[in-house]
Amino acid sequence: NAQYGPFTPGFVEVPHCLEYRAQWDCDNYGVRAAEAIEEVILREGPDTVGALCLEPITAGGGVIVPPAGYWEKVQEICTKYDILLHIDEVVCGVGRTGTWFGYQNYGVKPDMVTMAKGVASGYAAIACLVTTEEVFNQFKDDATDPLNFFRDISTFGGCTAGPAAALENMRIIEDENLLDNTLAMGARMMGNLQALSEKHAVIGDVRGKGLFLGAELVSDRKTREPVNEKMAAAVVADCMAQGTIIGMTNRSLPGFNNTLCFSPALIATADDIDAITDSVDKALTKVFG
Repeated sequence: NAQYGPFTPGFVEVPHCLEYRAQWDCDNYGVRAAEAIEEVILREGPDTVGALCLEPITAGGGVIVPPAGYWEKVQEICTKYDILLHIDEVVCGVGRTGTWFGYQNYGVKPDMVTMAKGVASGYAAIACLVTTEEVFNQFKDDATDPLNFFRDISTFGGCTAGPAAALENMRIIEDENLLDNTLAMGARMMGNLQALSEKHAVIGDVRGKGLFLGAELVSDRKTREPVNEKMAAAVVADCMAQGTIIGMTNRSLPGFNNTLCFSPALIATADDIDAITDSVDKALTKVFG
């Protein structure tokens, strides 16, 4: 709020589902985290909630992979209270997790899906919203008029370069089997990061899916005290100096801007993956010893 406020009224936050930073002591953390969303809905009043917006895997909060049972319960809650499920695929969408869309990993049936980054892999600025026919029809004033539809005014709306790049990008992903490559290289990178965690005590947790991974840095594994964000930033900077671009969390979770984030290209090779984690290894050694 200090950085971006005041916020637009009418939007209510729900708790995150990061089990590594457990907020509840329970047997099935995924279900409990979803039930926390239901508690917010009941607090606000189900009739006042139009849609629930979630990422399949939360990016800004530190590559938060939902625990087992989470998404099934979320879908059940949305159905129970007649709430639209809006899936934000801006980061996860179009191959990043090894499926076309992140929600496909969990058997979810969304009402709306937003996507952007992976749609054209950065070769053109393009974003889009996809809805079910049922949702789309609600924006029609006259169902008998085929030209009657919801129109969003946009400066670059109707520009053909973005869609052309998107179609070619998705053709290449399909023709070159890049979803399979994402799964294979993601598994390799996960293994490399786990090996680094055995070498560097500062790595408290490694998580991710496909080529979307994170390594959370802590000053103490037992207490899970996060490292100062300046230390995490120093690791990112050292990797950059080595010619390797990695990221880190934003401040979605205040005080926990301590996770290194990795999103290699879907065409990454085994040598590319090893080069990335080798840079991280050297950076961690330089910053933390």
